[in-house]
Amino acid sequence: MFPTNDFESIQAELISHTIIPKARLRRYRSKSGKEPYYQFSLQSQVKPYREFSRIDAMLDSYQGEFEVFALPNPMISHKAQTGLYLYQAANKGAGTVVLAGAQPNEAGAVIAGDFIQINGSKKAYRVLEDANANSSGHVDVKLTQTLIQNYLAPSVIKYGSEVEFQVSMTDRDSDATTADKARWGSHYVELIEQI
Repeated sequence: MFPTNDFESIQAELISHTIIPKARLRRYRSKSGKEPYYQFSLQSQVKPYREFSRIDAMLDSYQGEFEVFALPNPMISHKAQTGLYLYQAANKGAGTVVLAGAQPNEAGAVIAGDFIQINGSKKAYRVLEDANANSSGHVDVKLTQTLIQNYLAPSVIKYGSEVEFQVSMTDRDSDATTADKARWGSHYVELIEQI
């Protein structure tokens, strides 16, 4: 598993360029490489050289942009939610999906900033704003980007920490220094979503 616990700063950014970066052009799995994707930036603190070397070796094993691997959601989820599913079919280009399986009248059934993943795709979507469930446990969920494909109901929904991104490493920078006969080092890594 990718060593996300070794990084103290993790940021996610939705990239919506229409120009395809070379790393995605080479490895992108979907029919259209111009769909928005998430880029994760990870920064470690300065660590003793032995710990730095362990992380360095682990990063070597991911072979840069040529390796596509699963990344458990590295972002802290605001809520744990299970049992959700797509209540009605959702079409490519839609910015809202209707989910079912929440507790009836649940306040904050989904929380802004959390991620969801619809069964049938490796793509992850981010919740745009908090949403409450109605008396039937249905939730209208607005997303930060439109759907990149059609989804059938009742597809299972992964929520928050259950989401798993498919990524490759596109940038890696390691910096080792020596001071007072001791060695130290830190890492900066960028991962991009591959679908």
